[in-house]
Amino acid sequence: MSISTKNQKTCFVIMPYGEKTDTANISINFDDVYKYIIKRPFQMLKNEGVEIEVIRCDEITSTGSIHRDMIHHILHDELAIVDITMLNPNVFYELGVRHALRRSGTILIRKSGTQNPFNIQGMRTYEYDTDMPGVDAAQEKIPLLIKSALSNSGSDSLVYDVFPSLKVTLTDG
Repeated sequence: MSISTKNQKTCFVIMPYGEKTDTANISINFDDVYKYIIKRPFQMLKNEGVEIEVIRCDEITSTGSIHRDMIHHILHDELAIVDITMLNPNVFYELGVRHALRRSGTILIRKSGTQNPFNIQGMRTYEYDTDMPGVDAAQEKIPLLIKSALSNSGSDSLVYDVFPSLKVTLTDG
């Protein structure tokens, strides 16, 4: 399923894929980060009656433009989890689009040792580790972040902090 139904909450995950080497020459398997640190907390929330579909761009099964589907999810999904660990330009582009289109519902995460770049230094970012204690800690903390993001009516977007009355209006055309 690539486009959710109205009554199904969704979370779009913006992150690198596969195995990457960070600036400290440490290998990070982002597919494992996705599976164990990001997706598993949503499965735990499902046991509490909070059902949210989690999707990453490489899981979208529709045909056509991957970018169209990506922008659709960035705009329409109630939540977005953004892993800034690799300081990946594609990740930051999608984060910027999210901040321009959505007032709230964005959770930033990063592997420990990563620093937030200047433009997002003041933003809360959950720091995770990929060892077993770190994964366990993330699986306890991320459900709390998800619940907080869903209940927060305030802004977590730098764009909406500067332009609080900004409204995005979609028109057919």
